[in-house]
Amino acid sequence: MRTRFSIDLLHPGRVARTWQEWFIGAAGRRRLAFTALGCLLLLLLVFLAGMLPTYRRLSEAQSHIPRLRANLGAAEDDLNVLKANLRTLSAEARRQVPWGDVLETLSQQTPPTLRLQRLEASRVGLPPRPGQPAAPSPPGEGTLRIEAVTPLRPGSSPLLEVAQFMAGLMRDPAVHRRFQLKSWEVTPPASTAPDVAPVLHISVTLAERPL
Repeated sequence: MRTRFSIDLLHPGRVARTWQEWFIGAAGRRRLAFTALGCLLLLLLVFLAGMLPTYRRLSEAQSHIPRLRANLGAAEDDLNVLKANLRTLSAEARRQVPWGDVLETLSQQTPPTLRLQRLEASRVGLPPRPGQPAAPSPPGEGTLRIEAVTPLRPGSSPLLEVAQFMAGLMRDPAVHRRFQLKSWEVTPPASTAPDVAPVLHISVTLAERPL
């Protein structure tokens, strides 16, 4: 039979106790409780040391959330304005008249006796419909107004030339796909001086076709 014992060289005359024996005896429970409490405190310190930097970073990130939301709202507003402007520009670009083609058509279809005086493009805003909530105003109706004069001559030749001019103008693809005839008017000459040749005033209004 063998018995193990330990000798405490630092304290002669005393029997050294192992760590198991340190918790045995009358003071063993108290020592065990203190040891458990120390371990818990150590774990708590390690936990806090590991969590505090993360908590601090999380708090800083949360403090930035309102500013980020405000920036996001401002960016969304700017994006909506930009989209609205792009839609308006896109719609306006689709409505643009190829003026080179229109001028070429006018030069080809205008009779020699007919002299153009005014070429005006405008857009008339459409009134809002009653009972509808307030909304951005629609682009309106585009019109092309042509004013010309022709010498007054006996017979129906001036009127026939005006009719041929309008028919040729509306047959041209560059004008027909963009406009439709809205109104036309031939005004007789007012009283003029004897030395001034009387002329007929012709006014043709073309309305833009809906897209």
